[in-house]
Amino acid sequence: MVAKILDSKLRGSFFHYGRVLANCPAPFIVLPLVLSAVLGYFGGSRLILGDDLEYLFTPEDGQAKKDGAAMRDAGFQPTDLTASWSAGRVIVTIKDDSGNTSILRSDSVDEILRLNDAICNATNADGETFTDLCFRTELGCLESNILGLMSNFRLLNTSQDMNITYPYYNPFGELWSGLYLGDELGGVETARDSRTVLAARAVQLIYHVNATGQRRISMMTAFHRAVADFRSDNVLAFFTSGDSLNDEILTLPERVMPYLAVSGGLLIVFAVGSCTMTDCVLTKPWVALVGVMSAGLAVASSVGLVLLCGETFPTHVAMVPFLLLGIGVDDMFIMIASWRKTDPRLAVPERTGHALADAATAITITSITDCVAFAVGTITVFPAVRIFCIYAAVGVAFDYIYQITFFAAILSLAGRREKAGRHWLTCHRVPTNEEAGQMSSIHRLCCSGGTPTQDGVSDQHQDDEDRRLPFVNKLLCNYLAPFVVNPLGKLSILLIFIGYLGIGIWGCFHIRVGLEFENLVADDSFVKDFYRAEQQYFKEYGPKVDIVDTGPCEYWKKEVQEAVRNKMSSFDHSPFFKNSSTTAQVWLEDYLLFLNNTRNSNAATDKTLFLFLLNTQFLPTVGRHHKMSIIFNSNFTAMEASRFVVIARNVKTKEQEKDMMLEARRISEHGPLKMSAYCIDFVFSDQIYEIFPSTLQTILIAAAAMFVVSLIFIPHCISTVLVTFALVSIDAGLVGYMALWGVQLDIIATISLIVCIGFSVDFSAHITYAYVSSEAETTGEKMREALQTVGMPIIQSSMSTVLGLLVLAFFPAYLFRSFFKTMFLVMVFGSAHGLLVLPVFLTTPCPKRCVSTRRRKGAIANQKAKETGKENQTGETTSLTEHSLHMGDNSFPMKRTHYSSSEMSREENIERCLQDAEDTLLTVILEGKAAGLDNPILQVTPLSLNQETRTTTL
Repeated sequence: MVAKILDSKLRGSFFHYGRVLANCPAPFIVLPLVLSAVLGYFGGSRLILGDDLEYLFTPEDGQAKKDGAAMRDAGFQPTDLTASWSAGRVIVTIKDDSGNTSILRSDSVDEILRLNDAICNATNADGETFTDLCFRTELGCLESNILGLMSNFRLLNTSQDMNITYPYYNPFGELWSGLYLGDELGGVETARDSRTVLAARAVQLIYHVNATGQRRISMMTAFHRAVADFRSDNVLAFFTSGDSLNDEILTLPERVMPYLAVSGGLLIVFAVGSCTMTDCVLTKPWVALVGVMSAGLAVASSVGLVLLCGETFPTHVAMVPFLLLGIGVDDMFIMIASWRKTDPRLAVPERTGHALADAATAITITSITDCVAFAVGTITVFPAVRIFCIYAAVGVAFDYIYQITFFAAILSLAGRREKAGRHWLTCHRVPTNEEAGQMSSIHRLCCSGGTPTQDGVSDQHQDDEDRRLPFVNKLLCNYLAPFVVNPLGKLSILLIFIGYLGIGIWGCFHIRVGLEFENLVADDSFVKDFYRAEQQYFKEYGPKVDIVDTGPCEYWKKEVQEAVRNKMSSFDHSPFFKNSSTTAQVWLEDYLLFLNNTRNSNAATDKTLFLFLLNTQFLPTVGRHHKMSIIFNSNFTAMEASRFVVIARNVKTKEQEKDMMLEARRISEHGPLKMSAYCIDFVFSDQIYEIFPSTLQTILIAAAAMFVVSLIFIPHCISTVLVTFALVSIDAGLVGYMALWGVQLDIIATISLIVCIGFSVDFSAHITYAYVSSEAETTGEKMREALQTVGMPIIQSSMSTVLGLLVLAFFPAYLFRSFFKTMFLVMVFGSAHGLLVLPVFLTTPCPKRCVSTRRRKGAIANQKAKETGKENQTGETTSLTEHSLHMGDNSFPMKRTHYSSSEMSREENIERCLQDAEDTLLTVILEGKAAGLDNPILQVTPLSLNQETRTTTL
């Protein structure tokens, strides 16, 4: 009942609003133009392109961020700085046609050293070279281990290949842990019985810049130029730096602008083509063009407003205009369809009121569902999703406002032209088709049209309208409607649906989770080439993971030493850190070995001696590479923090990175010694860990919100149930088929799932509401009427959205292509559910009482039961008559209901009549009040029939 009242109120309000708008359209046209111009100009002036990957694509409260902050507060910097913003990275690989078998051959080594010289001598805008700005140690610039070995090798021998071991190379004796080469040599082939390197396909060099601000940026630019200009017959060089990924992402919005123009052009062609008729008066190409323009105004206004509120404009938000253009065109089709359903004999203000009462109510519901879905998306832990949803929600709101103001005003002006019988192009009066009967066919086609306005030709006009139904509408009504009510058709659709759902669920278990860095940039970006090379050659040994103890650190106690050994043993037996004893860097083990070798084993359990020998003998000599792993207090009498380093192995996928992170955390936190595990990559691995539960939570909350919204705005419970069912089915299919189409479950997929929720409700609500609101008597007729009403708008809506996003399928970046793929699936599955699946369920037989209560308007019974008293007696069905209660400018039809005396007793007939009378009178009064009538049925009020009255009547 609440939904009925709300529906009536909305229709009445929009009816009166439409009459006001049509009588004075100028303000409704000028104000949106001015507002969009102001917001677009001032908002555009504050445009800030921002792509902080760590902020946008990782959870705001991720565990890795907390662990990293705690580690830095303790005084540590991450051991693995390969992803640092101050580092430049180069991967050098062998050319396949060079004839070389190893990057360690002398000729390849010469080429690598030549590249190194070019980088070291690269000059920035201030005339400074990399050598001037490098991070320095006691021995000079901090350089990669393999580069130092190559330099020494070239000085000692100029003809032989390098002979080293992997992953550690130790030329300095047993007390030295050796040089770690696991992340510097790639594609390594070792001897079976040893770690001796037989061949390697790639080398990674890392260059750290000790500068900030513009000096660092200028130096990195010189670094890029030096590597890009390097040419060799033997090797290839791929490069990136801490800023490269962000810089390359920021180039995408500028590159996508031409695609946005093409998208707008496609939508204009589609809209104009869909709204063009052979009747030169009724056709509306200019109105269609203005409809696309209205969507463009919504884009400019929404982006401008959000920018004025201080939000940045990340690259992935560049997909919002494509989405809003499609949504705007969808609303335009609904408005035009509602206008065409109105009586052309009415005055323009009345006709505008009726069109808005019909269309604006539907647009209100769909806009609210879209806004609610995007509003739910803002509660996610991922800022990238939240920012996208903010732009989209504001854009949908502006599109709705401009549709019921700017576009509706233009539509009323077109109605004035149509009412006056003027040509769509020249605006000159033209004869009607009846008046041009003696003219040539070409003249009638180009210079006649319109509709008769005399009352006596209404039936002829209706016949003409039936004949002029669009071809697609005829297919839906004449072929699809009978098919979905036919038992064989139902079975066919159900079998296809079961197959679709089965494949979708199977695909859900095979979807890849996580966002690959190389998918954020264009296909032709040098950054993508670098990450491909890294994926190919440098995944045998993963990143260095810091196992941090922030105190109190009492490593002179035996139980603490035993706890450390147990942790290291756990890492050693983990599938992600297998044989970590050969790669881990544990200062405590090296120190205890040092104490044993120097005959100071008694110091291992004595606090004073432990700290004294650690500071004065171990760290300054053989343990100097562990200096950065211990934090002492000011007088070196206590250890405030400590860390160990373990190295992952064979972590080649994002899912494995997530599992490795969870394993490292589990081992670190287990046991009496509580530690934390941190690596720079864990910040992004948290995204993989959080993406699935966060997406599932968002979908469930949005689905619940859609259920409530549908329950409020759609006055039939069956509609709410079916809308929710379709939403779940479409989302399940979307996730599954995304996996089969090569789309990962990442930030973009999460955004698409949120968009899917809004569109699913739109498609499903339209068809279910149109069916249950139909006054036809049979399921076939009800479905035919429903498909005639909303079938064409559903098809136009899905096609316009796909067209609006089609150009993204050809954009050279995975980020945009994946958005098109997911939205394409949304449109296909949504329209298929609306046109095929839901009609099957809607036309499934249900109890008679259910059929009765589904009728939108009650009926007043005028039943005359006839009884014959014989076995083969037959009931006569009362004739159906329709009355219209005319009140001002509105009429409320009341139909008498078919009741057969052979199906129910006289008492049952009377009981049914009384109930229908109550429902009908209440509906008439509510609609009359909503239309602004003071006394809809004079002094008649709904009958309050108590049980005594009913009994007396019976």
